[in-house]
Amino acid sequence: MGIGTDSNLIGREASQVWMQSWVNKLAKPDNDTGLAECPFAKKAWDQGAVKLVEDQNLWDAVHREIQTFGDYKVVLCVQKKSKQKYKELETTCLALNRWFAFTKKDIWLLSYQTDKTIIFIQALSELDSASLALEKLGYYKDYCQKDYNRLIGQRRFLRKGVTHACTSTVS
Repeated sequence: MGIGTDSNLIGREASQVWMQSWVNKLAKPDNDTGLAECPFAKKAWDQGAVKLVEDQNLWDAVHREIQTFGDYKVVLCVQKKSKQKYKELETTCLALNRWFAFTKKDIWLLSYQTDKTIIFIQALSELDSASLALEKLGYYKDYCQKDYNRLIGQRRFLRKGVTHACTSTVS
């Protein structure tokens, strides 16, 4: 075998560099609020608590990773070339989150899209507890009510209402 370059290794290294750059951006404090876009991202990344999965079959990757979720605090399923609009991603995540809550699965999906499409897989309980801590610091004070309800309120409701939602019956 001749001397060559493993393109998968180069791809993984490029992804790691991209991810490190993105994490640093998320950790940078906002000039107006003094708060980072994602205050927990850098610590989780630096501790090796984040798994990065790249796959053009995004929802297949999400399904696989949900089945084995637990070894990492966060799993990021990344699709380099987006096949969906953001609204479709968010709607799918919200529908799946409701299903997870009703089936008592401690999973929460978040969607993010820039030059890549990303689905975050996290434990609902950990995400919501961290969110409560951020709220005490005023993190969400500039959110409009509609965004707050859609992004934070629904998650809290589902976390608190899982037992009630699962035991209620339709008459």
